Amino acid sequence: MTIEDHAASAPASIEENPEGGPSHNVPLGTLVLRAGLLPLETIEESLREAIKSGRRLGEILVERGLGERELARLLAAQYAQPFVDVTEFPIDADVAHLLPREVARTYCALPIGRDEGAIMVAVPYSADSKQRERLRLALKSPVRLVTAARGDIQAAIDRVAAAEPEREPVVRRQVPQTYEVFVRLVNGTTVAVDRLASLADAQALAERVAGEARVGATIEMREGSVDGSDVVSIEIFEAGEKPS
Repeated sequence: MTIEDHAASAPASIEENPEGGPSHNVPLGTLVLRAGLLPLETIEESLREAIKSGRRLGEILVERGLGERELARLLAAQYAQPFVDVTEFPIDADVAHLLPREVARTYCALPIGRDEGAIMVAVPYSADSKQRERLRLALKSPVRLVTAARGDIQAAIDRVAAAEPEREPVVRRQVPQTYEVFVRLVNGTTVAVDRLASLADAQALAERVAGEARVGATIEMREGSVDGSDVVSIEIFEAGEKPS
């Protein structure tokens, strides 16, 4: 579903321009004042604090009474970005799960659907180009950022995580590792001497067989025996491997 399709079917959940007109480059404080959301004195005090502390003005305005959702709408208007109300938007669970839960929480970002070949991701500040690049790399896909309230995004991430079906851990059966000792005879054939539970035991057997072969003694095999003088070489393989 594209943004335009959804805007037609559920206009309350996504707005291409929340203020109904161009607001690009209009200061955030001016937008708050125009909307009548905070008194001028509070806005001016918040602006002074933002300049002094280096913090975002929006964060300070929220601390002083501006609602998070109202802030998100105004930020979207300020940067001519679409606003999404994720409490109403039909989030595509398959798309949401493309971003690992911890990454979603770290970035405060939630994939909510696809739009013309890009993954649509709700974030508190959609004009952040660094955030866009991080999410593009994390999702390995083109992304389109849309603005949503921070608290709404965090709550939606938790809802998506809670709805995710529990996956049963994969239990891998441990196969005991064993080793086989082979002797290669003068006629080119290889014969298994025995199978041992550890590499150390296999090496000890190989040394014993080598000693017997040097003196031409009869070497007892798992099945039958061979003349030590016929032994050309001795090799150890993991069980399942065969000498070439």
